[in-house]
Amino acid sequence: MRDHSGRAGRLAPLIATAVAATVLLGGCSVRLPGPSASPPADSPSDSTPPDSTPQQPDGVAAGEGLVWADEFDDSSGPSSSRWKRMEGAAGWGNDELQNYTDDDDNSFVADGVLHIVARLEPTTDALGNSSDYTSARLMTKDAFRYGRVEARIQVPAGSGLWSAFWMFGTFAPGTTWPGNGELDVMEYVNLSRELNSAVNGATDDGSLWSWAKARAVDADFGRAWHVYAVDWTPDSITYSVDGQALGTLPKDDLEPGQRWSFDNPAHIIMNLAVGGRWPSADIDQAAFPAQYLVDYVRVYDSEVHAVPDSWLPAPPP
Repeated sequence: MRDHSGRAGRLAPLIATAVAATVLLGGCSVRLPGPSASPPADSPSDSTPPDSTPQQPDGVAAGEGLVWADEFDDSSGPSSSRWKRMEGAAGWGNDELQNYTDDDDNSFVADGVLHIVARLEPTTDALGNSSDYTSARLMTKDAFRYGRVEARIQVPAGSGLWSAFWMFGTFAPGTTWPGNGELDVMEYVNLSRELNSAVNGATDDGSLWSWAKARAVDADFGRAWHVYAVDWTPDSITYSVDGQALGTLPKDDLEPGQRWSFDNPAHIIMNLAVGGRWPSADIDQAAFPAQYLVDYVRVYDSEVHAVPDSWLPAPPP
């Protein structure tokens, strides 16, 4: 989930954006930084050019049909064996304003539904960063390669809110963003009048290229329940909502110099951000508490990778 400054320019079918290899998305979607952009918040310090076929971990479990799911039936969740609650208030690469916490008030399961809740409350994170807002960002501990990933979700609407359901490639040795690959299945900002989906990959020199689709929706669409999905193969990526395709990127459509950065196992991430370069810092205080709701997350026909801790995307420093 990255900041979409200059978002309109990313809505062409294929966009080759020259962005330095050290730039990272702190959340989901691309931010287009100035010359003084800092390194990616989730990225290790290794500056090795991204590899389109990164190292794979041991212990891969592959299968057909449903291979992984969380139906959120356990009221003690979210399950600590399945999800990592990421923490911090350092802006996440996008100048976001929330402090992601591991507090049960910000992420909990009730009545078979995962609640990710953004609240108006001043806090300070473990590194001393202050924030007027709290929220949650959950990442699967397992990573997945290829197959279908879907979730039934209802998102909030309000100025300053940024809901996302996305996949972020592991940091296998020698791999950095954007070479690890990023699949942005669903993003809504502010009043949820536009559904956005995107992919972010690396060029031969390690800079960013992006492909994105946007669909205008009415005021109530985002706030209703919908099934968002990505069908991911070695040769294509297709996004859909409620079974209707939003767009397909075939590998064969890449332009010279664009790498297919999507053969890397990727974690599922679900988060509700506040503010940031895309939704801006114009926050509707009356929108809080804002609830991002998840009925289920399901993975089909995919490899399930038990990823070493050292490969997990880290919080910003």
